[in-house]
Amino acid sequence: MKKMSKLMALLLVVVMVLMLVPVSAFAAEEVVEEPTLVVLEVEGAPVDEVLNTAVETPVVETPAVEAPAAVEPVVEAPAVETPVAETPVAETPVVAVAEEPVVATAADEGTIEVKAVPALGLWRDAVTFIDVLLNTVGADYSYDAVTNALTLNNFVGKQVEAADMGSNFSMILKGTNVIANADGCAIDVVGNLTMGGSGELTAVGSQSAIHVMDGDLVLNDGDYELFAIGNVGDVAAVDVENGDLIINDGWVDAEAVNMGTGGAWGLWADNDLVINGGDIDVMTDSVSGQSMGIGAGDDTIVKGGYTTVKSTTETGVATALYAGSWVVIRDGILDLCTQGGVNPLAIYGAEGVWISPCYGDVDLTASCLYLEPYCGCHWKHSKSDNPKTGTQDMASDALMATMGLLALMGMAYLISKKEIKG
Repeated sequence: MKKMSKLMALLLVVVMVLMLVPVSAFAAEEVVEEPTLVVLEVEGAPVDEVLNTAVETPVVETPAVEAPAAVEPVVEAPAVETPVAETPVAETPVVAVAEEPVVATAADEGTIEVKAVPALGLWRDAVTFIDVLLNTVGADYSYDAVTNALTLNNFVGKQVEAADMGSNFSMILKGTNVIANADGCAIDVVGNLTMGGSGELTAVGSQSAIHVMDGDLVLNDGDYELFAIGNVGDVAAVDVENGDLIINDGWVDAEAVNMGTGGAWGLWADNDLVINGGDIDVMTDSVSGQSMGIGAGDDTIVKGGYTTVKSTTETGVATALYAGSWVVIRDGILDLCTQGGVNPLAIYGAEGVWISPCYGDVDLTASCLYLEPYCGCHWKHSKSDNPKTGTQDMASDALMATMGLLALMGMAYLISKKEIKG
């Protein structure tokens, strides 16, 4: 019983002690041991001072050791380029595209050649136009693209015009054709033109009956009545600019009358004019300009045929056969005569005149000449009334020719009007 009471008293004391201990003491999981105080004996210092200073635990400041650049290199992030978040583009299928062709410029390879567009048309009057390349067949005309030939068959109209039709472009005449243009050229062609056929052509123009530019004009055969009458600038029955005029055969009557101050030319070519044959009759008349029957900017060459020229002027210069370079007469008969103006000449060559010895002696200062080869050289033809070195009165011829030309233009105009009404 005593033991029990002691035990109970002991338990009571323990409980009371436990009640005095803070709860936090029981919460700590670790028991922190109180640091042992180490007393250091410092020489010359009383023990109390040492104890007093030693109580404060010295704060050992860890020096901030700056890593030298070499010791702690700045490791640059490899130039991992921050990938630009490119919006993914759906890959277009690779298509083989031919490289753009290199266009040669004029500076690289000279002038660029531009392909010309051919054109061919007929004017029936001042308002009615026919595009022959679109309408290849009509009542009085037709065009064959294979042979590149325009056929006129009893055509009556104001003008035929063509451009860049090719080197083999030709015009074939059938029946009786009348073309009259009081405002310019009856036939106007850019490029080469070859004419021929069994038909006839009457062409009247205020500037030219036939005008060819940048090409050659070749007359193979056919019957031609060609008239130019005007009073502004120069007029020419046949005018070939920047090309040759070649007459192989046929009947060619050409008249040019200028009532103004310009010149009147019968047959003219800027380059060469060559007569190989045919029957050619030319008449020109001017007031004060040059009256020239047959002429060329380069050479005028006669190889055959029968050629008659009558050129008159009032105060200008009259020449029957003219050349800017050489006049060459090899064969054929020539009946040449000029009258009026200053020093009219039957033949004039700027660089010279060559005439076959078959013609004998020729007076190149004469205003009129009749040239015919000796029968021993070639053949004999009955002489005209124009003596070899003589002169001939042609005033009446010029007047009659002018009146006839005016009448012809009026007739062509009436025929054109009649065709339009019909």
